[in-house]
Amino acid sequence: MSTIVDSAVRPIAQADEHARLQRAWRAAAATLAIAILGLITLFWEASVAAVNVWSDSATYNHCFLIVPIVGYLIWERRVIFAQTRPAPIFLVPALAVAIGSAAWLVASTATVFEVQQFAMFGILQCLLLAVLGWRVYFALAFPFFYLIFLVPSGEQLVPVMQDFTTWFIAVGLDVIGIPNYVDGVFISIPSGNFHVAEACAGLRFLIASVAYGFLFADLIYRDWKRRAIFVVLSVTIPIVANGFRALGIVLIANYSNHKYAIGADHLVYGWGFFAAITLLLTWIGLKFRDAPDDWHLPKWARVPAHAAPIAPISFAMAGALVLAVAAWGPAYAAYLNFAAPKKPTVMIAMPELRAPWQAVDAKPSWLPTYQNPAAEKQQRYVAGAAGSVDMHVVFYSDQRKGSELLSFSNEVQDESWRRISDGSAALVIDGASFDVNVRRIARGDARRFVFSWYWVDGRFLTSKLGMKLAQVTGKLVTGRRAAAVVMLSIEANDEAAALRTARAFLAAAGPIAPQLERVAASTK
Repeated sequence: MSTIVDSAVRPIAQADEHARLQRAWRAAAATLAIAILGLITLFWEASVAAVNVWSDSATYNHCFLIVPIVGYLIWERRVIFAQTRPAPIFLVPALAVAIGSAAWLVASTATVFEVQQFAMFGILQCLLLAVLGWRVYFALAFPFFYLIFLVPSGEQLVPVMQDFTTWFIAVGLDVIGIPNYVDGVFISIPSGNFHVAEACAGLRFLIASVAYGFLFADLIYRDWKRRAIFVVLSVTIPIVANGFRALGIVLIANYSNHKYAIGADHLVYGWGFFAAITLLLTWIGLKFRDAPDDWHLPKWARVPAHAAPIAPISFAMAGALVLAVAAWGPAYAAYLNFAAPKKPTVMIAMPELRAPWQAVDAKPSWLPTYQNPAAEKQQRYVAGAAGSVDMHVVFYSDQRKGSELLSFSNEVQDESWRRISDGSAALVIDGASFDVNVRRIARGDARRFVFSWYWVDGRFLTSKLGMKLAQVTGKLVTGRRAAAVVMLSIEANDEAAALRTARAFLAAAGPIAPQLERVAASTK
């Protein structure tokens, strides 16, 4: 009799367990959908900025594919929906979200959208953990991690990759025996001149290759060592391959008397070469693939049969807690923006210099490009045989999106000038020695050196990281929101001559910082 009863009861118990499982997943899915929309709303400005980069930059067009790819990766693991269930947790995710919101606030104060978006990624991971629990989150860890490729990151690598590509071309030409002269990112050979532009740095292919490498490694391999090796190859091969691609363009142009590998041929050759490299990388990867195997839920992720049911309201509470904790950063940022000065009238007074230096009226032959400053001014100074200096000051009474001192759209030269190289040099400013930034630029046969440094939170800085940290302390601690960049542009072919002129100019100039302080005081 007991066997008959057990046979009748077991299907009922299984049906009840299946129904509880479905209710839990439906509650978790609904909570995540609403909470993710809430996070996008809280961090709307950074979210829109990311989508704009995806759309406007060919380097990040692939970001539109990331969410569908993550959807496929979760579908591949769909057995999880029948073999385990979400179980919300509260304390650990809430603490992590508080840290993430603080990181977002610091990045927002420093107007660094890339860091804001990484903070958003971290908060999203906390939301997934809070609603789904440890078992489900770690079982789906790779699809969740893959969302990091939604962050458009890596532009800061362009100058380094430009310099590497230039070096690679020069080494290749030396090996082949073609005479060459390298000047920054410009290369001259007997048949002509070449410029390793930013588009030639290879960042676009590198980022796409890394995203592809992680996906391929997850789909093809089960052994973590093989996965790690393939990811490393997906990083190193594109960098080296881009060097060969650029060298090939120079060689084709050289041997064809510049008939081929220029203009549209350049682009077609580049994309064809990268497609071939991707196919080669894939072919190599497939040679070492693991035996085909369906994804299996790890034993540690399975829920014990005796586990207590979870009330649907628990999922909503976990999601609401994450949103509530995440909101403090954007709320405080909104307060700071509300308290910011509203479009003050700013007048910049340029310094008076001792003889033989004197200010002259002249049409600018060089101009920097800075977006939406409160004020900017340029003045040319001449001193006979000592040379001439174009001094340019850009002033911001406060910094926010589209109006910030440090941005990828800001350059110390406009589009008519091209970057040759970057470096640093020691200058004495207001009685103290600083290693200022030095950029060498070219336009036709003209060469200029641009010496630049920042004034943030009442002090001079040359490091971009230091400037951003000072911007944060200025807004959050000292209340000194004003910032500026000071540039000295000197036409010269020799850096030593440009340095002598810059040092003579600064020795004859009065203190610069007090003048910036007076400008800042006028905006309050």
